Amino acid sequence: YYRNNIEQDGKALYSLTWTLEFPYDGDTCYLAHCYPYTYSNLQHYLREVISDPVRAAYCKLRVLCRSLAGNAVYVLTVTAPSTSLAERNAKRAVVVTARVHPGETNGSWMMQGFLEFLLSDLPDARLLREIFIFKVIPMLNPDGVVVGNYRCSLTGRDLNRNYRSLLRDSFPCIWYTRNM
Repeated sequence: YYRNNIEQDGKALYSLTWTLEFPYDGDTCYLAHCYPYTYSNLQHYLREVISDPVRAAYCKLRVLCRSLAGNAVYVLTVTAPSTSLAERNAKRAVVVTARVHPGETNGSWMMQGFLEFLLSDLPDARLLREIFIFKVIPMLNPDGVVVGNYRCSLTGRDLNRNYRSLLRDSFPCIWYTRNM
């Protein structure tokens, strides 16, 4: 990292350079702007969460829908158990989603950190579970993640541009999320 000889608006610019050396000819190397987070990583994490009896007491996992390729779109419901129907109905819902853009793997890492906090025994996490019902969809576009798309689903469309679509068969992940 060094100051180069270019200025922009009177400010010096800097360059970052590095050298990669590969020990074997013909190897394939992939570079990523963020550490990968695959659909398999998500499934492993969710199995870990629901197999923990302490976290499972206030975290329920279900399949919201199936994607175009048949992948499960998971939704977690996180809340403290209610003692009455009136108490449960008094709680407001909070919907949190991640990975509508498959290439933004940092969103999955952030979601996992969010869930780790929300499922923890910290006083603030306990208070949030008492007040709210969280509906968490940790990977809204699993097909795009599986096939390696950066922004699009299998339809070749950015799902963020289709929240008003009524096409359940073309955008099931969005349709079911909206109806939830």
